[in-house]
Amino acid sequence: MPISQIRYVIAFAALTIFTLSGCSSEDDTQQKTIPPRYVKLATVSEVPTFDEFTFPAVVSAVKTIDLSFEVSGRLVQMDLVTGSDIQEGKLLATIDRQPFERIVDEQRTRLEQSKREFDRIQKMYAQKLVAQSTLDTAKTAYELAEIELKTAKQDLSYTQLYAPFDAKVSQRLVENNSFVAAGTPIARIQDLSKIYFNINIPERLLTANLNRQINQASASLTTNSSKWYPVSYVEHNTQPDPVSQTYEAVFAMEPLKEFQLTPGARAVVKVQLEGSLFNDGVVVPVQALVGDKASGFSVWVYDEPSQLVHKESVTVEHIREEFAILKGELSLGQQVVAAGATKMRADMKVLPYEGEK
Repeated sequence: MPISQIRYVIAFAALTIFTLSGCSSEDDTQQKTIPPRYVKLATVSEVPTFDEFTFPAVVSAVKTIDLSFEVSGRLVQMDLVTGSDIQEGKLLATIDRQPFERIVDEQRTRLEQSKREFDRIQKMYAQKLVAQSTLDTAKTAYELAEIELKTAKQDLSYTQLYAPFDAKVSQRLVENNSFVAAGTPIARIQDLSKIYFNINIPERLLTANLNRQINQASASLTTNSSKWYPVSYVEHNTQPDPVSQTYEAVFAMEPLKEFQLTPGARAVVKVQLEGSLFNDGVVVPVQALVGDKASGFSVWVYDEPSQLVHKESVTVEHIREEFAILKGELSLGQQVVAAGATKMRADMKVLPYEGEK
């Protein structure tokens, strides 16, 4: 190669090295002049030892029953005022008793007559004046008369209706002096010895938490959500609603004077479950996640000594409200970028934002 060409190549190489060196120096200068970004950090923490779930609820009575007579007749007395409280054993309504009293008298007379006839046949049988079949017939007639008298007395007792328990009259269905047939409801009453809260639990939620115990539960009216009252678990259905695929569960509380409730009122029940379904997981704010389900999730981990961040892949086990439960290489106590995570890049220098002081 001619000497002139060699000199040209050497000169070009020197110029190139000088140019690259200048660019690198310029980039380093720019890198050093970029101020660190302030970011909000969150500490990787343990999964809470309980989960809290909130459900809309409807207030109901322990039970609601329809009062009815077991015999037919005309109402001659009724003490049923809608909305009033009644005590167990109180006389609520009476059917005209006279027809039933007459039947009792008739059956008592028949019983006495059959008893005399049975005694007479017994004496004759002892003297061998009548056959065994005659004695058996007289005995049967006497026993049937006893049964008919008991039935008549029972029907007479059915003419009066008493409160089966302490209750509130929800609705009066007939008026006094009306003729009522046996089995026809005359009033509806509610047992308010406890206040029931009925909630509907989604099938997936109930199935996922079958082995977990209730830590505590509380209820509040939707009209006064500032006050919460402790409630206790009563029961739940084991067969879901065919349409909504939810299971009904019932919680109860003792009546309180300052917490007047009527069946049908809207309320909210908050339930806390003991333990956790993710014992080996950790918790970070949802805002710390970057990525998506298809490509995978990551978080930006902050290194305090160097003030740099690096990207760490994680597995999202569960997301609830504002927190995500993760499974991966994160350790308790590490700090991750909780706000502005999408603007991070590898080895970016950041400073913790501590808010106004």
